[in-house]
Amino acid sequence: MVQSKLDDPALAGRCLVHYCSPDAQKRTNAAWLASAYQVMVLGRSPEIAHGRFKQLDLEFLPYRDALRGPCSYDCTVSDCLMGLQVAIDLGWFDWKRFNRRSYDYFANFQNGDMNWIIPRKFLAFASPSPTSLDADGYPALTPEDYAPMFHEGNIRLVVRLNKKQYDAKRFVNQGIKHLDLYFSDGSCPSPDIVRKFLTVTENEPGAVAVHCKAGLGRSGTLIGLYAMKHYRFPARAFIGWIRTCRPGSVLGPQQQFLVDMEHDMFQAGAAARLPRHWPSAEATDEELVAQHFQRMKLQGCKGEDFEDVGQGESLTSAKRRFQAEHATPSVVACDV
Repeated sequence: MVQSKLDDPALAGRCLVHYCSPDAQKRTNAAWLASAYQVMVLGRSPEIAHGRFKQLDLEFLPYRDALRGPCSYDCTVSDCLMGLQVAIDLGWFDWKRFNRRSYDYFANFQNGDMNWIIPRKFLAFASPSPTSLDADGYPALTPEDYAPMFHEGNIRLVVRLNKKQYDAKRFVNQGIKHLDLYFSDGSCPSPDIVRKFLTVTENEPGAVAVHCKAGLGRSGTLIGLYAMKHYRFPARAFIGWIRTCRPGSVLGPQQQFLVDMEHDMFQAGAAARLPRHWPSAEATDEELVAQHFQRMKLQGCKGEDFEDVGQGESLTSAKRRFQAEHATPSVVACDV
């Protein structure tokens, strides 16, 4: 919209003014939009784009996670801009090619509630339903509904992180591999979960669709580890990027967990990129992960003994209620 106005001959020589109310939340979002435009369209660095706002004596609020109650981690406008810049540099985002209609369509729970986080490699989505109606009576997609879309997007593997709600064979029978790596809602993954997730996804030639209950916390955390290891994506910037792609991602202690894991994932990635015959004293990624957990004394959750009804359930229900109440006529399906 901004670019179309700037390119309009009838407005040649005019200044474009973007204004908002003095409300701190709206002001923060306005600063984010204006800064993001400069990064995406004008090619300015995040530091230059947001620098002019920092010089002003104005209050800009940090972004927080999607949970209720106090937040222990602040995600800043600068973090989001840095995530956007890294994604552009990696070729994950091009504003000229971005299909907003497709994004809006597939982000709706009736059409899959799914978003690409790493294009052509990782898609995050909400848990499929065993039936065409979820527990709250809203329309829901089953594994059979997802399968044709996944085939079109070259998604060959589904990773489930929450308690079983559908039979995995329903994906397998559609020619899509399936892996269960359960850990508790709202928690951080154990060293064993991290090792298995990285090993399997690194050896999967196709794209991978990852879900927990809402497809936000656990899913975003594991995808973040992969991004740090293989793309050297800084943790704070990744949280900003994934929340731009899929709002609400990475919750509670998972935020600081990604920050704490950044160094070790960078090291694991550097070691993995060395030629196989190259002599190195660097630890393997498995050893680095184990060492990190030993230092941090973080305990992962194993098994499926938990009544996995918590923040994932409430977030999914809230999102579906909101989208149902603000529903607009569906657009035609676009490419995944």
